[in-house]
Amino acid sequence: MEAFDLDVRRHVYFSIVANGHPSSVAETATAFARDVPEVEESYRRLHEAHALVLHPDSVDIWFANPFCFAPTPHRVTAGGRVWTGTCAWDALGIPAALHTDGEIDSECACCGEPVRLRVDEGELVEGADLLVHILVPARRWWDDVGFT
Repeated sequence: MEAFDLDVRRHVYFSIVANGHPSSVAETATAFARDVPEVEESYRRLHEAHALVLHPDSVDIWFANPFCFAPTPHRVTAGGRVWTGTCAWDALGIPAALHTDGEIDSECACCGEPVRLRVDEGELVEGADLLVHILVPARRWWDDVGFT
């Protein structure tokens, strides 16, 4: 990854934490005083490196793990905001990424029953008896990371 790409990735994550959403290509271009096409290429390289995931039809950021910007059943309340996790596993990563406590409201993928998890001081204190099952083997996650 190029140094510029690392700077762009860092900027995207800072934007997520500060604003609750990733910066657009235009906002990132302005922040770095670069042309939009140059930033679009950086976003694409980051996507190819699995450092973030672009929407299939644009250069908009779909998710930057563990944060998701598409509807999912994995709602996370942490750091004074409501976030969306890509999956149950990533939902647990949001309080960790923010270094804060959090509550995850989700649903069982098998039966649809509500699931509540709670993280306090880095420990899973509610829902620790539950099991997260990831259907897709890890070696196949990036074949269709949106499904995984």
